[in-house]
Amino acid sequence: MLWATSDHHFGHANILKYCAPTRQVESLDEMNAQLISRWNEKIAPDDDVLLVGDAFCSRRMPREMKIGILKMLNGQKTLIRGNHDDKIDIFHEAGFVQVVNHLMIDDKILVIHKSPDVEFACEEWKIAASIKPRLIVHGHTHALGQNRPKCMNVCVDWHNLYPVPWSTVERRALEAADEVADWSSG
Repeated sequence: MLWATSDHHFGHANILKYCAPTRQVESLDEMNAQLISRWNEKIAPDDDVLLVGDAFCSRRMPREMKIGILKMLNGQKTLIRGNHDDKIDIFHEAGFVQVVNHLMIDDKILVIHKSPDVEFACEEWKIAASIKPRLIVHGHTHALGQNRPKCMNVCVDWHNLYPVPWSTVERRALEAADEVADWSSG
């Protein structure tokens, strides 16, 4: 089975403040434990997982601790790099299958960390504009809201801190087929 998820921010103290409505825990240790538990509750060791960026947002967390957390997570993992994923060697050391900037699935679904935006995510917009996918699977946006046209946010804060089964992504891709996204400006 395939899963997608993003923006766990293990070890990030401020995420407890920024995402207080969705991360109702008392401490970083409790948040980390809850995120690991919810990941492993759904994902089996032989499942495939797309981690769509920002596993961590902590320069203070020791490298060994980061690798330890990643090794606790079930699944055959691929990292789609996010804006906080600057030390990619830890993902390789933790056994990730691959680390990429974006991924195209079934010639119709683009998986990329940021939702394409001409003003705030120019590189992502250029990639999406050149490919014109049926759906863009992304993370980065923690604040709850509506999916943009032809987009699906897999940030844990949008999904009760759980990963998203790929069948949900495929349903969203069918819905998005009739949606209009303007790739012409920029």
